[in-house]
Amino acid sequence: MISPELSDHVEAANLKNRCRRAGVQVGTIDALIAQLAARYDLALLTTDKDFQSMAKHVEMRFAI
Repeated sequence: MISPELSDHVEAANLKNRCRRAGVQVGTIDALIAQLAARYDLALLTTDKDFQSMAKHVEMRFAI
């Protein structure tokens, strides 16, 4: 089980703001999931198109 720390929430907010400035709407929980995947160097397995849009503006590994 992965439990986010305060720094993960802060970085998720930064990720969300970075995407918003680029015109991409990102949900709070999606940003936190992406942050945790990046922190632990995990590939994110998803069919959610929001993560594809997010990946254009943040560094992350994912599989569809």
